Amino acid sequence: MIAAIDIGTESARLMFKSNGEWKVLKKSYRIFFPSPEAAEQDPNEIFSAVFDLLKQVPNEDEVLYVGMSSVFHSIIGLDENLNPVTPLLNWADRRSFREKEELEKKYGVRFFYEKTACPLHPMYWPSKILWMKKNSNAKKFCSIKAYIVNKMTGEFVEELSLASGTGMMNIHSLEWDGEILEITGVRKEDLPEIKSPYTQVRVKDEIAKELGFKKVYLILGGGDGVMTNVGLSAMDPDSATVTIGTSGAFRVVMDRPVIDREGISTWCYLIDEENYVLGGAINNGGIVLMWLKDVMRFDSYDDIIEEAKESPAGANGLVFLPFLNGERAPHWRERYRGVLVGLTSSHRRSDIARAALEGICFRIKDIHNAVKRVGSVDPNRIVATGSFTSSPYWVQLLSDVLGKDIIVTNVENPSAFGAYVMALKSLGEDVEGFIEKEVRVERVFHPDSERNAVYERLYSDYKFLYEKLVDYYYKE
Repeated sequence: MIAAIDIGTESARLMFKSNGEWKVLKKSYRIFFPSPEAAEQDPNEIFSAVFDLLKQVPNEDEVLYVGMSSVFHSIIGLDENLNPVTPLLNWADRRSFREKEELEKKYGVRFFYEKTACPLHPMYWPSKILWMKKNSNAKKFCSIKAYIVNKMTGEFVEELSLASGTGMMNIHSLEWDGEILEITGVRKEDLPEIKSPYTQVRVKDEIAKELGFKKVYLILGGGDGVMTNVGLSAMDPDSATVTIGTSGAFRVVMDRPVIDREGISTWCYLIDEENYVLGGAINNGGIVLMWLKDVMRFDSYDDIIEEAKESPAGANGLVFLPFLNGERAPHWRERYRGVLVGLTSSHRRSDIARAALEGICFRIKDIHNAVKRVGSVDPNRIVATGSFTSSPYWVQLLSDVLGKDIIVTNVENPSAFGAYVMALKSLGEDVEGFIEKEVRVERVFHPDSERNAVYERLYSDYKFLYEKLVDYYYKE
C-alpha cells in the first residue's frame, strides 16, 4: 500500500488509491498570532493531525509506504531529548528581523547567499535560531517533518529539499555549513542528519501496529513547493510551476545550483541530488483575500472574485501593493507593508478587490522576471497550482499579466501527489508511466494581447510606486 501526506501551513492532506479510486483526506490545525510579527503553531497538534489521517489508510496490504511532503521553513526548538521547548515557528514568523539585520551588518548580504542560495531573511533558520537562543532554552532544532519522523521512527533525519530551504545547508557540499553552524552556535549533531529524499525510514513496530500494518516506511520526500514540480512533471528549464495559495511562488527546475550574480532576488533549493529548483516566493497570496473577506465584509472568497469582475483592468486607477505580511522575493524587504494608492470617494469594494488580485499577479510577475534573468530561461510551459486555480477568472488574469499560456491540470493536491511520485521512485516503479496515466491537462489559458498591453503599462506604475515607498518603510 502506498500513500502520501502533505503537511501544509494550515492543514495536512493524505492521498492514496483504494479499489482503483483516489481518496483525499484533510485535517486542519491552528495558527496563532500572538503579536503582529509572530506566527506560531503547536507541533503536537500537527503530529496528531498527521497520525489521525494515517490511521484512516485501509490496511489492504501488510506494508504501508508513505511519501512525505512538508511546508518549507518551519522550525521547532528542542531540548537534548528532542522534546519541543518552543512552538513551531512557520515561514510567516518575522520576529527575528533584528537578528537578521545584525547578521547582515556583520557578514554582508552575500555571505550566506553564496553558501546556501538562500538570502538572509527572518524566514530562514540563521536568524530564527539566534532569536530562539535568546528567548528559549532550545538546544536542538528541526522542521515539523523531521519532528514527526522522529516521533514515529526514532530517527533524527532531514532530506535534502527541506534542509536546503533552511539557509543552513551548503548548496555545493550538500552538508550543514560549518561556518554558519559556528556563527549560530549550533553543533552538527544539534540538527537532523541530512539524507536522500528517497530514503525509507521504518516506523516503530508499535506505531505500525496502531496504524493497522505489519510494517510502515516513511519516504522522506521533499518540501511542498518543489514537490509540485515533481508531481506535474515540470522537471526541465522549459517548464515552470506557478502557485498561489496562502502565499505564492514561481519555480523552474535546473540541473545545477543557480544564484543571482547581480543581486539577491531568487533562492535555489533541491529536489534530489541531481535536480535544483530556482525560484522565488511571495508572502501575500490568498492571505490578502482572507484580509479582504474579514475587513471588507465579503461573504466568501467567491464573492471577492465576482465583485472584482465588475471593475475594469486597472481597477479605476487603484494600485494595491499587497505586502500585508512583508516581502520575500525578489527584494526581501520584510518591513514593507501593504499600500492602497489612488483611493477616492468614487471607488467601490469591486475596485479594491480587483486591485488586490492585480497586485498579487504583479508580485508573481516580479518573481517570473527574476527567475528568467537569473536562470537565463524563459519557460513556455507554465503549470498553475494552488487554490487560485479554482477561479478561471484569476488564472486568466495572471495569464494576461504574464503574457504567457497557463495550464491547469486535474491534480488538485500537487504537493501530496509529488510525494506519492517520490515514493514510487524510491520503490523502483515506473514514474513516467504513472504520471502520463494520472495527469491530464484540463484547460489552457491564453493571454489576451490587448489586456496584456494594458497590464504592461500598469506594471510600470506598480514598480514606480513600490520604489517610491521603500524609503518610508526603511527610514531610521
